[in-house]
Amino acid sequence: MRPIKFRPALLAVAVISTLATPAMAADGFKVRFPLSGTLGGEIVAQVENPGWFASVSLTQIEIDKITDDTGNAFQQLKSGAFATPAAIAGAVRTATYSGTVGIDLKQSQTNANLVVGYQTDKRYAGGHMVLALNLPYTARLNRLSTYSGSTPTLSTLAPALTSPPLPAGTGAAAQAGAQSGFNTAYQAQLAALSTAGTAVVDGVGDAEITGAWVYNQDGLKVITGLTVALPTGQYDASSQINIGFGNFYTLRPGAAVAYSPTANWTLGARGSLAFNTRNKDNQIKSGDYGALDLAAAYRSPIGVFGPHVLLIRQYADDDGGTLGANRFSSTGAGFFYTTLIPKVEAAVNLSYLKTLNSRNALTGSFYQLRVSKAF
Repeated sequence: MRPIKFRPALLAVAVISTLATPAMAADGFKVRFPLSGTLGGEIVAQVENPGWFASVSLTQIEIDKITDDTGNAFQQLKSGAFATPAAIAGAVRTATYSGTVGIDLKQSQTNANLVVGYQTDKRYAGGHMVLALNLPYTARLNRLSTYSGSTPTLSTLAPALTSPPLPAGTGAAAQAGAQSGFNTAYQAQLAALSTAGTAVVDGVGDAEITGAWVYNQDGLKVITGLTVALPTGQYDASSQINIGFGNFYTLRPGAAVAYSPTANWTLGARGSLAFNTRNKDNQIKSGDYGALDLAAAYRSPIGVFGPHVLLIRQYADDDGGTLGANRFSSTGAGFFYTTLIPKVEAAVNLSYLKTLNSRNALTGSFYQLRVSKAF
């Protein structure tokens, strides 16, 4: 019996049309919020310094995993239909398949942020008004993505090879030939996805404008404000690797409170809500979320240090994507140390935070050096 052969190139086209890419979420399994945390030794600082101020920070991010809705390494069920690229015994035969694709992601990223702001001398309701601009830049983002999964077994080719009368073994040979060609093309597509998800990039990130009211008196500091994140960063809707989050805006109202129960201890908390507009490039709306920062600072002769915790929960589903609700969730904890450089009157804050658990998120470790000064 003459074996049935398939041309790999033609079969690859057939598979690519049915093997859907395990697409990243609209925001790439991250949110427009600093995952290194926002509270540090600055919660003990006085804010009675009207005029200009600036802050420069360097953040090193080491991502070790992308998680799915269970909190485990990302896996996604993929199913589809397959058609033979050529007629078999006078007819094109079809089959279905279902399999699991996993993504192993490693990423090293270095971010720089310049914050420039102004605080009014005049008081409003007992506090000062502040306006600040945050300009981010990613000096290097190095991502390695590996897509993997066993090739699914095709269902029996249909229509069945039973008529007209065919030589014995024709059906089995056709099934084996289809499975072999499908395996080659399926694994080639996973390799292509891995290549597309691996690159080194750099560029400008999404700028943020913040307006706030700051009150500080009798050991109590209160800050309320609104941050608007702008789609200024490098972004390509067709790419898996972007520095910017997308062509949409994020509004983040929030409030922070710091209280010193004793001369040496200060407790701080910051709550934020985030509301996203729809991405104009792909019409996907990332779900809205909330964030809570907690920190405790101890004043010592050599500086201020203490623990900090960050919790972020997406409370609204993504709308328009391929991954369903895809609600982002992340909990991280770490510590910080802050000291003052006397001659230049600048504060230096060192912090570390590690993701403890997450859902539909990039997880890893965050190291940050931040230098702040009032002029």
